[in-house]
Amino acid sequence: MRRWGAVLVVALLAGAVRADEPPKGPQPPKATKLSYRYDAFEQSVARPIARTLDPSRWVHLVAGRSEAANLDEQDQVRLPSTWWQPRVGFVPVSVEQMLAGPGPGTGPSREKKWKVSGLKSEGVSLGFRIKDATGTTFQLKFDPQGYPELTSGADVVTTYLVWAAGYNVPDNAIVNFRLEDLQIPENAEFEDARGQKHKLDFAAMEKLLDAVPRNADSTYRAVASRYLKGKPLGEWNYNGRRKDDPEDLIPHEMRRELRGLWTFAAWINHDDASARNTLDMWVTDGGRSFVRHHLLDFSSCLGSASITAHPLRAGHQYLMDYGKAVQAIGTVGLYRPGWEYGRDPHLPGAGYLETDAFDPDGWRPLLPNPAFDERTERDIRWGARIVAGFTDEMIRAAVERGRYSDPRVTEYLVKAMIERRDKLVHRWLPDGTASR
Repeated sequence: MRRWGAVLVVALLAGAVRADEPPKGPQPPKATKLSYRYDAFEQSVARPIARTLDPSRWVHLVAGRSEAANLDEQDQVRLPSTWWQPRVGFVPVSVEQMLAGPGPGTGPSREKKWKVSGLKSEGVSLGFRIKDATGTTFQLKFDPQGYPELTSGADVVTTYLVWAAGYNVPDNAIVNFRLEDLQIPENAEFEDARGQKHKLDFAAMEKLLDAVPRNADSTYRAVASRYLKGKPLGEWNYNGRRKDDPEDLIPHEMRRELRGLWTFAAWINHDDASARNTLDMWVTDGGRSFVRHHLLDFSSCLGSASITAHPLRAGHQYLMDYGKAVQAIGTVGLYRPGWEYGRDPHLPGAGYLETDAFDPDGWRPLLPNPAFDERTERDIRWGARIVAGFTDEMIRAAVERGRYSDPRVTEYLVKAMIERRDKLVHRWLPDGTASR
């Protein structure tokens, strides 16, 4: 008995030692959560003030900004990269490849009812999660009242363009469904804006959907965004780095693919190009595990501002634009910039995507972007090379994936995208022309 007792003690000790051993293989960084309010304050107030008072910035006014830190001998992004892959502008990409790139583009399976698994808690638009017959999870996101097809179309159209530009994006598709196409578990609950829980049933779901537009046939239109593979780690910032990721060694504001994204964002009018629309995923691919960096939620692109159409000033001023404010004060409000004379097409599905006053030198997102602020002319030209690679056929094919019911919306967006492309290319690649 003593012998068996000793064996048992040794076995238990050995198990305890094994339990204390660190797990084998690389481990994912700790998931983080970005405070949208704090980020808006930091980018609009704290960082601009810090930049103004930083003596090293005065040196940059004379010597110029530092070039990106992740470049090879040909002045291109050093590969491999978990942020960006060379596609349009660098390698041939057909229309068919662009449309197949982000994913199947088919949305949830229709074999069975979609099982509602939760309500969307992030962002400003209504949405909820569903699982289809294959067990795949999708996020359904809706258009705001008064602007049917606006944000859903912009989200899907832009997804194809951003993937073709080389970035990691989710698989988004336009879907139409009826309330009876949903299955709600008996014990389902949801939290309201006050954090109070309520039973989620068909009556509650119908009330929630009263806030979104309906199609003429009483169906609901939505973006079905397929959940990314891997473990979500939260948003990534456009400056600094994720210190617990051993592969994230270069400050993000020093990356060419993020600084050069400015040119592409200007083209698609990505007004909300900020950390809130990013996501890191811990993935296993090619036999190794690592962090892959994604861009997502493009409902504030083209003519859309997520919950309404873009205002006339979109792309011309920051939310808090101190320079423009000083200019207005200095001219006693008499100076009127060209964008104030923009023409609204009065197409709710298109919103407002301006071309005449579009500034290929000074386009600005809603919030200052740390990587964009560090861009150099070489970064901008790198991005312009991507924009120039989009043919008229590619632009039209992407816009048609928005499934707009009004053909005038499709034509307006195609025309605006071609004109903005040409303006950017003629400004930053004077020796080349836009592909046609």
